[in-house]
Amino acid sequence: MKRMLKNIGFVILLIPALAILFFGPRQQAGVPKGRVVVTYWEKWTGPEEQQMKIIVDDFNATVGLKKHIFVQFVSMADIDKKTLIATAAGVPPDIAGLWDNDIAQFASLGALTPLGQLAREHGITRKTYKKVYWKACHYHGRLYALVSTPADIALLYNKLVFKSDARKLRAAGLNPNQAPQTIKQLDAYARVLTKFGPRGQLLRAGFLPTEPGWYYPEVFFWFGGHIWNAKTHQFTLTTPQDVAAYRWIAAYSKWLGPEAINSFTSAQGNFESAQNPFMLGTLAMEQQGPWMANYIYSYDRPFSTLHWSYAKALTMPLAQRRKNYGWAVAPFPSAVPGMKDVSYCGFDAFVIPRGATHIKQAFTFIAYVESQPVMERLCSMMSKNSPLRKVSRDFIEHNPNPYIDVFEKLANSPNARGLPKIPIMPQVVDELNTEAQAVALLERTPTRALEKAQHRLQREYDSYERVQRLRRAEK
Repeated sequence: MKRMLKNIGFVILLIPALAILFFGPRQQAGVPKGRVVVTYWEKWTGPEEQQMKIIVDDFNATVGLKKHIFVQFVSMADIDKKTLIATAAGVPPDIAGLWDNDIAQFASLGALTPLGQLAREHGITRKTYKKVYWKACHYHGRLYALVSTPADIALLYNKLVFKSDARKLRAAGLNPNQAPQTIKQLDAYARVLTKFGPRGQLLRAGFLPTEPGWYYPEVFFWFGGHIWNAKTHQFTLTTPQDVAAYRWIAAYSKWLGPEAINSFTSAQGNFESAQNPFMLGTLAMEQQGPWMANYIYSYDRPFSTLHWSYAKALTMPLAQRRKNYGWAVAPFPSAVPGMKDVSYCGFDAFVIPRGATHIKQAFTFIAYVESQPVMERLCSMMSKNSPLRKVSRDFIEHNPNPYIDVFEKLANSPNARGLPKIPIMPQVVDELNTEAQAVALLERTPTRALEKAQHRLQREYDSYERVQRLRRAEK
């Protein structure tokens, strides 16, 4: 961490010249005269970029026109790094679209504008949001972000596979007409639904903790574990619950073999393709978010027994739509008896970097997106749940995701969890991903991997805090 901060300091010395070359002009041709230009940098590409651009264009044609504001939307890669550098240079965008795990780091570095007063002026309070998202937008009690789109994690399962192997499931004492209710049941379903070829190769996986492999830092939540003690500022990665989570990952590799799992994974297509293993039917169950509905509609017709057009499907009664589809969603099961509806609730975040030129105008756009009609429109386009407490019946009935009510239930659950507010959270994510992969490859034992991660991360955090104390003392 200290090395990273020194490197950032070196870049800052060169920043005035670099900013012009790197980021380009602040205003492009075609901006209407007489409007305040709000620059908005966002990480999204592809369909998500286009969907947010619809919202931006609508704002510019309505509220923006009335209030003489024009939001200039720019999609870019490495938005976290570029936003941090541009902020240090004094030329930040007015709005940046970051991830939830960036908030603590940016806030601790003094790179964000507090939003509490602006939020109150626009009627946005804790009563506006679901508790898990509102809490995650804060750092040390101050509001630094609002949600652009949220998500939470559930179990997606293939009803067609469950039906085809119903006899085997029943023989194992399992119900083919419902999803597993516990981790133990999930593992039992996975064993029944896994298929091997004549040479012992893995043809269909019932479930794999390594697929898609995006939730290693959060896997502890479903085992009753935690990453961090906010009171003592200590990592808590070696508890029995956390070790049990990593043992669960290792158990699949011991059963199937890491080579077989790697061969299976490498034979599948990209996530954003028709060869996605869940859509292909070679992965019967998967830990995933609500956005999968968009990919299923885009790439996979066999998941529907009736080939309705997308527009026609949304006019059908919800029960009929669900009956038609060969996939379903349920809460991801917990390993803790009696602990239900556990989910990691992450989100894409709106922030206003420190030193932004048009703070009030930028927040006018953010508040526009946070209004219920606009938020529901944006989240519906992305097949996601809403971060807001109030949700219309139309949002549930006609959301492209026919199981959005499951995601809504999970986000409202007392067992909904967000990432802890650790200022080195990006490094925490990287470290836990690395160690989980080592466990999955059977290169390290779960206990050793977590001990290693805890030692490294505690050292990184303590070093980071020493640097920050020196920085504050010099002011």
